[in-house]
Amino acid sequence: MAKRIVVIGGGPGGYVAAIRGAQLSAQVTLVEKDALGGTCLNRGCIPTKALLQAAELLTSIKNAGTYGISVEGFSVDFTAVNERKQAVVKRLVNGVNSLMRKNKIDVIQGTASLLDDRTVAVSGTNDRISADSIVIATGSQPTTLPLKGIDNPGVINSDQALNLVQLPRSMVIIGGGVIGLEFAQILRRLGSEVTIIEMAPQILPAEDTEAANALEGVLKKEGIEIFTGATVTGIESARQGGEAVSFTTKENGQQERTAEKVLLAVGRSPYIDDLGADKPGLAIDNGRIAVNERMETSIPGIYAIGDVVGGMMLAHVTMDEGKCAVENIMGADVKMDYRSVPRCVYTSPGLASVGLTETEARERYKEIKVGRFPFTASGKALIANDTAGMVKIIADASYGEILGVHIVGAQATELVAEAVLGIKMEATVEDIAATIHAHPTLSEAVMEAALDVGGKTIHF
Repeated sequence: MAKRIVVIGGGPGGYVAAIRGAQLSAQVTLVEKDALGGTCLNRGCIPTKALLQAAELLTSIKNAGTYGISVEGFSVDFTAVNERKQAVVKRLVNGVNSLMRKNKIDVIQGTASLLDDRTVAVSGTNDRISADSIVIATGSQPTTLPLKGIDNPGVINSDQALNLVQLPRSMVIIGGGVIGLEFAQILRRLGSEVTIIEMAPQILPAEDTEAANALEGVLKKEGIEIFTGATVTGIESARQGGEAVSFTTKENGQQERTAEKVLLAVGRSPYIDDLGADKPGLAIDNGRIAVNERMETSIPGIYAIGDVVGGMMLAHVTMDEGKCAVENIMGADVKMDYRSVPRCVYTSPGLASVGLTETEARERYKEIKVGRFPFTASGKALIANDTAGMVKIIADASYGEILGVHIVGAQATELVAEAVLGIKMEATVEDIAATIHAHPTLSEAVMEAALDVGGKTIHF
């Protein structure tokens, strides 16, 4: 008899887990309370990138004169921009539904909760689903703050920002992480005045400082006001309309910025509401479901993946965790390896990284070497008139093993794949440097940065 698996949540981790289970001949039921695809497809990765693409195209049109091309009479139709965004989302959601049918996965609409370690109930129905194993993939929700004025009508989260029907004249964004930066560039390029307030000493606090600072410089040149090392103290509805955000900085003390909207972009928190985690006695650690490296929870037969377990809240990570969990359910012995996970910011220029930052590498290794190559020295970047940024490679000085790669520049999120494979295969900088890269390409910058680790760069 086929093993029965119930997957709770149809986001990128949940639907991938379901498909992998079906491929391994399990009988799979997936329960999703909303649209398949989860936050990533419906309220995150996909719609934001559709908006970023529109903003990037607008910028290219404005800069067309650089190429000797005259463009007149263009304008932004925000309604049409949103309609295209929704069309992309709809097509991909339909694609996931098609994959469910193709793999003969039983999809149930509703909110699932655990009755015990082998039974799932679905709200609004009389369904009681028995399973040999359960995979929890309930995702996350926008994090809020215990802040005065946080419930004011002009304060929104990232989900609500994607549903705006009119472009706000101005926006204050609280949080300088990935979500905050991507929305900042979308809004600024489409015509809004934007201010970012970040508590940490740098934007993208988990990223390499040199890379983050390079991106910050470009965003400021676009007219985005950025405050780092800043603490928000409160929000008040302004008399003239909008919201006034008060904050303090070490350099300038008390500050205030007023905007039509305030976007709270301080990250996301694991979502375990209505799950019934207490019924089987699942171990919860600081709001997240505790799991081991095989994605097993404290209860045998129950697994958890993705944002609900905390850690790296990235769609591609949860997909891999989903495969890991189901393969273990089906008898394999698979362990998650987070050493070679790419981290991406889809601004223009983008920022993509894998492995250790320079600070982390210096803390963990006796001696390291660092190589850099700026895109100002790249023929392909010059052709594209997109020379901002660099490639930075950090390596162990003893053996040349690649420890971290950080890319700020055009197509950074595509270029990082080579670095991810390099770290996964425990490659050395010599391996990258000795690999012939096509010319002219942006990828040559990766090779040149590897050469620079040994002081052998050719074109800079």
